[in-house]
Amino acid sequence: MDDIFASQYSNTALDDQQQPKSRNCYEGCDASILLDDSSSIQSEKNTPNNLNSVRGYEVIDHVKSQVESNCPGIVSCADILAVAARDASVAVGGSTWTVKLGRRDSATSGLSQASNNLHNLRDSLGRLISLFGSKGLSTRYMVALSGSHTIGQARCVTFQDRIYYNGTNIDASFASTRRCCCPSNNGDGDDNLAALDLVTP
Repeated sequence: MDDIFASQYSNTALDDQQQPKSRNCYEGCDASILLDDSSSIQSEKNTPNNLNSVRGYEVIDHVKSQVESNCPGIVSCADILAVAARDASVAVGGSTWTVKLGRRDSATSGLSQASNNLHNLRDSLGRLISLFGSKGLSTRYMVALSGSHTIGQARCVTFQDRIYYNGTNIDASFASTRRCCCPSNNGDGDDNLAALDLVTP
């Protein structure tokens, strides 16, 4: 099965593998973030913090299709998300771990929970610690999960303030490199993508 996973997303942007997993597991690692709008579901994809931010849904869909053709009804989308996140970490020289399989996919969306409980990109450290703490997660766990948001690419609007107006708390050459694709004016180039690390192509 690992061969199927590797062949399907070896050329995929790393953040497209990591993002759906990190946003999916705030309320439960059940792949509910993958559900589309329907007559009975309001998709978590449409929360303000996910809309036009989380990418890679089509990657998971494609992997699921390939896995289903080889072992139908066995591997959940939640498991695929977990394996993709692990492999994205490995691809940038991070840790690896054994992914225990057997998660079940959700049949319902948690739109209201995602809207109310996902952290905002401008939340302070104190607010982040409080949010994660309310879920029973330690500061150490919060740092580990937040680290998953530093792999791959992100929209300029999510870090524009840091590369232009936070010179004392960011590597100057890294900030300068990011400015090449991200204009300083809000609204101008907000949706441009730029790498958040030095490994992502």
